[in-house]
Amino acid sequence: MKKTLIAVLFATFAVYGCSSEDGGGSAGSGGTAGSGGTAGSGGTAGSAGSAGEGGSAGEGGSAGEGGSAGSGGNPNAIYQQDFESLDSTSETALSDDGWVFFANVFDENDVFKFPYGPFGAPNATFSPTDTFISAVVTGEGGGDQGEQQLSVFNDYNCCQPDEGHFNGTDKVEINVFQELFDPMNPISADEVGKTLTFSFNAKSGNIEGATIASAFIKTLDPMNNFAQTNLVPQDTTNLPEGWGGFSLELEIVEGLVGQILQIGFVSTASDFEGSGIFYDNVLVVVE
Repeated sequence: MKKTLIAVLFATFAVYGCSSEDGGGSAGSGGTAGSGGTAGSGGTAGSAGSAGEGGSAGEGGSAGEGGSAGSGGNPNAIYQQDFESLDSTSETALSDDGWVFFANVFDENDVFKFPYGPFGAPNATFSPTDTFISAVVTGEGGGDQGEQQLSVFNDYNCCQPDEGHFNGTDKVEINVFQELFDPMNPISADEVGKTLTFSFNAKSGNIEGATIASAFIKTLDPMNNFAQTNLVPQDTTNLPEGWGGFSLELEIVEGLVGQILQIGFVSTASDFEGSGIFYDNVLVVVE
């Protein structure tokens, strides 16, 4: 399955909101761009997280387990990916497909410290660098997931010498996402009245300790310092080892015209705790 919309990378230095989802402070994702990575064994690593802050709780958010997502040639799909066609031996497999990451670092009291990114999401399975975050992995699928999956985890190289994982108390939030409506191609009036549905499959990896994870739909207003205007989350922290299906929805209203829309996955971890979650069969439909 091939990506049907190439996200335009928009490297802008901005913190997209700051919310307290799942009981902890968190900041939103950023624009677009890239970084390398290394994977753990089997690509199992990854961290939890709450995405974005300062936004409203989102309209029409719904989630559900069971079933598979993201197959078939839906004419209303603006993005779909089962990761089978990506080159798992390429360090740019994910960034070439439009996946980017943005990071926020908080202290132990959830006080925001600094962001970094946006950068292209690395394929840590093959990357020669020491950046952890995301990977194209094999051998984790079931009957509906095929041979290759996406692993999302934390940046265990953040942030030497004495911040991030390296001081044992900071919380590192990693957002891995697709920017489907970007500053060069924002939400248009033609989309008003439609519903965007983001569906995917997910299962637990090696998440542990205080690590948290979630999926999200997010909208940002570039005319208002990229303020977050919607956040529709789905917690993925306590998933079973078997695959489940999930779906999130956002109604596109007139006030969203001209804004940015992102879908993706977020993880937040401290002190090198495990954080891996596996994802597959990503499908985004507007109808």
